[in-house]
Amino acid sequence: MPGLRTSLIVGVFALTALTACGTTTPGGDTDDGGTMDGPSPSTTVDTFPTAPTSSPATSMGPGTTSESESGTSADSSSGGAFISADMGGGGNCDVYAQDCPKGDKCMPWADDGGQSWNATTCVPVMPNPGQVGDPCSVEGSAVSGIDDCDLGMMCYNVNAQTNMGTCTELCGGSSDAPTCEDGLCAAYNDGNLPLCLTDCDPLLQDCGPEQLCLASPSANGFVCILDSLPGSDGGYGAPCQYVNTCDPGFFCAVQNVVAGCFNPTGCCEEFCDITQPNPDSQCTGAPGGEQCQPWYGMEPPPPGYEDVGFCGIPL
Repeated sequence: MPGLRTSLIVGVFALTALTACGTTTPGGDTDDGGTMDGPSPSTTVDTFPTAPTSSPATSMGPGTTSESESGTSADSSSGGAFISADMGGGGNCDVYAQDCPKGDKCMPWADDGGQSWNATTCVPVMPNPGQVGDPCSVEGSAVSGIDDCDLGMMCYNVNAQTNMGTCTELCGGSSDAPTCEDGLCAAYNDGNLPLCLTDCDPLLQDCGPEQLCLASPSANGFVCILDSLPGSDGGYGAPCQYVNTCDPGFFCAVQNVVAGCFNPTGCCEEFCDITQPNPDSQCTGAPGGEQCQPWYGMEPPPPGYEDVGFCGIPL
C-alpha cells in the first residue's frame, strides 16, 4: 500500500508489531494515512521473527521486526508512508472508545510536527462528514488529524499532492479486544493508529495496486497496507527497517533469519507455501540454510492460512 513505511521486521519468533497506513513518503517510521504521501502504520508481531516496527502486539509471523517508531509519515504523493509496530498508548483520547466531547472525534496525528502518527487528539467532526469508502480530504497533511470523515473514521491512503484519500474505519472496542465492522484490526505506531483493513492472502498478494499483504499486528491474519516504496528494490535480502518497505511477497525479517543479512534492522525475506512438495526450494536463501517454515509455528493457523510459511534460518 503506498504510503506506509513501517518499522517492522518479521522474525521466526513471536514479536509484537504495529502498522500504520498513510501517505507515502521516503524515509520515516510510518506514514500518516495518505497514499504515497504520508505516514504508514507499523505493527508488532508476537509469533514470528520480524524486524522492528511499531504496531500492536499480536502474532504477526516469523521474524518480523518491530521497532517502535511512533508514527507514520505522510509527505510523499504516492507512497512514502511509514508504519511502526508497537502497541501502547499515548495521546489525550482513546481512538477505540472515541471518548472525546460530543461533536469531536479521537484521531491519530503527529504531535511533534513529524510525518508519523505518534499520538491522538480530539478534533471536530466536520459537517456532512464522509462515510467508509467515500473520498475525503485532510487539512495540512495526512498526519494532521484533521479531515472530513465521520466519527470512528479517518482519511487514509492520502495523496500528498492533492491531500485526498479514502475514509477508512478505525478499530472500535478496545486495544485488548478490537472490533471492526468490516476487515481486520491492525494497530500501528504504538497503538495510536488502529485501522480496519482488508484481509488478504500473503501467498497470492491479492491486494490493490501499490499495496502489500502483510501480517496484522493486532489480529490473527493478514491485511492490505500501503507499499511505502513502490517500485523500489525491496526483494530478497534488501535491507529494511519498516514493515511496508519490501516488495509484494516479502516481509521485513530480523537479521539472523535471513542468510547473509548484515543490516541490524533486518532484511526482506520471502513468504512460502508449506504445502508444496519441496517447500524449501521456494527459498532463495536455501543454500545458506534457509527453510520454508510455518508462519504460525506450532500454533494452529487461522482458517485459510494453513499453507502460509516463511523462508528463514531456523532459530
